[in-house]
Amino acid sequence: MDEGNIKHDISIIVTSRNDDHGGNLHQRMQLFVNGLLAQCKRHNLNAELVLVEWNPPSDRPRLAESLHWPIDSGPCKVRIIEVPSEIHNRFKYSDRLPLFQMIAKNVGIRRSMGKMVLATNIDLLFSDEMMCFLASGRMIKGNMYRVDRYDVPSDVPLDVPIDDQLDFCKKNAFRVCRRDGTLNLKTGEFHRIYTRLPFIYGKFHEFLALYTPMWIKNFQIMKDHFNLYTERVRLHTNACGDFTIMDKEDWFGLRGYPELEVFSFHIDSLLCYMAYHSGIKEKVLRYKIFHIEHTAGWTPEVEKDKSLYKHLSEAKIPRVGNKQFDDWVVQMKREKKPIIFNNESWGLSGEDLPETLIC
Repeated sequence: MDEGNIKHDISIIVTSRNDDHGGNLHQRMQLFVNGLLAQCKRHNLNAELVLVEWNPPSDRPRLAESLHWPIDSGPCKVRIIEVPSEIHNRFKYSDRLPLFQMIAKNVGIRRSMGKMVLATNIDLLFSDEMMCFLASGRMIKGNMYRVDRYDVPSDVPLDVPIDDQLDFCKKNAFRVCRRDGTLNLKTGEFHRIYTRLPFIYGKFHEFLALYTPMWIKNFQIMKDHFNLYTERVRLHTNACGDFTIMDKEDWFGLRGYPELEVFSFHIDSLLCYMAYHSGIKEKVLRYKIFHIEHTAGWTPEVEKDKSLYKHLSEAKIPRVGNKQFDDWVVQMKREKKPIIFNNESWGLSGEDLPETLIC
């Protein structure tokens, strides 16, 4: 890493393309851009927004043209780095996945110019308290900063001041993604991230009920899961793809997110465990971020009806399964070191990518 490239206090890394992913994507992107630039001005945050435009559709305008940009972006500089379709087409399953989210974020992380690097998404608004913290200079190397995510309806008003938008989010948040699970604030329904004892006791009762040779297999299942939960550290991985901050040196030490040519499930969580097992401490902030609801991605409702999994299966799009993820996490715990998935060329380091400076 070239320390001479450090020009900002923080780099904010996002990726997108002009394809209406999840419905009404353009408005969500505009809300994000407007809110971020306004709050960087308010808090005098020396930042850069690095937007990686991956595989832009040939029949639609580029994001530099389709989004509205202020004449003066204030202390936050905006860079758009393009990964053209000819590079995208080199990846396996490029005909089924139009955007490799975590590889795209690595492109931005690799070319970032901030001391701290925030990997986030382009459909978020940050609370004023969160922006105040980002501008405070209190973040340090050796920490990984995480936060709870609050989900809000898709009709966040666009053409109003940021304070009005945040007030709407505070009043209308209906779901919160916490360390222990996801809580619906309207109904009280709680989707728990699985814990140790209920699963083990359930398997134990199944084991007692069996008296055929199948008991051997069930005993091994119970033993494997007991080992998993005794050896696995519980980190705050719920919605971690929306907000993970580390020092740039720490990102480079891990070589970014695992560049797996699959759907993005679990890849952001793997990064958190890689960081933890390299000695980086998890710090969960008490400030809020607001996620604008859309039809793509995981929610407890999607988990129930399995619609996303069905779509991926029918489209023959691979993903990291729960067992593979658990196996990697346990391996890191047992070996007391992270698994480094990428080689030194991570983040398309050898590619000369087009870049547009906005404002």
